[in-house]
Amino acid sequence: MYATKVAALSSLAILLLPASLSALEYELSLGAHDLVVQNIVNDIAADGIEAGTSHTLGVNSALYVKHTTANNIKILAKAEVFLDYDRDHLDPDHIPVWFDFLIDVHGPLYTINESNLLQWYIVMDNRQNTVSCIEREVRQHIGLGYQSTLSKLVVGTNLYTGFYYIEMDDDTPVARGYTRQNTDDGEASLVLELSAQYDFTKDLSLSLNAKKYVATGGFETLEDNLEALVTYKNISMFGDATALHFKAKYIKYDLERFYLPSVGVPILPFDNDMLIQTYMTFPF
Repeated sequence: MYATKVAALSSLAILLLPASLSALEYELSLGAHDLVVQNIVNDIAADGIEAGTSHTLGVNSALYVKHTTANNIKILAKAEVFLDYDRDHLDPDHIPVWFDFLIDVHGPLYTINESNLLQWYIVMDNRQNTVSCIEREVRQHIGLGYQSTLSKLVVGTNLYTGFYYIEMDDDTPVARGYTRQNTDDGEASLVLELSAQYDFTKDLSLSLNAKKYVATGGFETLEDNLEALVTYKNISMFGDATALHFKAKYIKYDLERFYLPSVGVPILPFDNDMLIQTYMTFPF
């Protein structure tokens, strides 16, 4: 059932792509990051994980492909790789390279006036092999949204439906008494998104975004996702089209649905991670 939904969403995205993508824009990013895991508990000795807060420093790079069609459909694809210096070993057998992939397609649905419009969205987001024990996370959704522009401020609210899947690396859960068959879960899901962007100048902006993922059946929380992004464009010493970005992205995973009373402890000794990242983007 879930595979069918994923295939349907992917097919819809392909159908909406323009016949010719001759005007593609490419960007490369280079940066550094800290992946922070907070509120770690030391509830059993077998997992070897210390209580407190973990910091994992590293470097990152991404390739962005962008395109805007003649009828103002915006297409973004991103493939991002992170190389970590893993000191805390929250996953004892972790290969310190992880990935973040994104496809975002959206376009106008109905223009109310010059400041207010309705839009449609297709978003496919995939995280793999994080130091915080996320082996794989897949979010694939379609949605509708409202956007309002008030001078320098743009605000929006969107509602999506689709599929949410999460799988934890099995090493730490197995050390805590769970089996490999207990480490993944897929759900039909809904997403509520609130966003805002304020342009201080033509080059300096602040973006805020909040998403709440819930299961379609029962409306149990699956994940809370908060992001803040500061962007400064047109850095003359590197070329007018370059940009410097500062980003903080906090994710709180709801792992209570994995809890087994027969084991007696949570599947992981933490339920969150926060990516603090600075990077530059360069067109090519």
